[in-house]
Amino acid sequence: MGQQQLLLLVLSTVIVGLATVAGIQAFDEGQSQAANDALTQRAVSIASDIQGQINKPSQLGGLPEPGGDYSSTSATDVANAIGLESETDIQADGAGDNASCEISINGSSEPAVQCAGGNAETSVTATVTGTTTDDISTSFGSVDSL
Repeated sequence: MGQQQLLLLVLSTVIVGLATVAGIQAFDEGQSQAANDALTQRAVSIASDIQGQINKPSQLGGLPEPGGDYSSTSATDVANAIGLESETDIQADGAGDNASCEISINGSSEPAVQCAGGNAETSVTATVTGTTTDDISTSFGSVDSL
């Protein structure tokens, strides 16, 4: 009877250990996915703010439409129009330490927001291609692309 009890004790210890390892792996995967989601949300949020400024008349400080003339509009101008101090190092809360976003002008005609870093395994780019809610496109890339 003593050997059976010892065997059950060892077996239950092994099972608990395996369950703990599986739980830690699931938590890490969930944390990474949450960071990716936070980066995506922040990029789309900034792109939506840019879209709001595009819909504003130029006399009131609005931005040119995507595909329009951005030759005299810099990424800093875009950031300032939506109330940000700089076009780089924009915090991406919820994505972990060192997660940030930056604003750029793609091909001198479309504003884009790229977010990376933190606990995320990918970077996300949100590009404003028009003035409606369907005109924000997202794409994903490697983490080191920011």
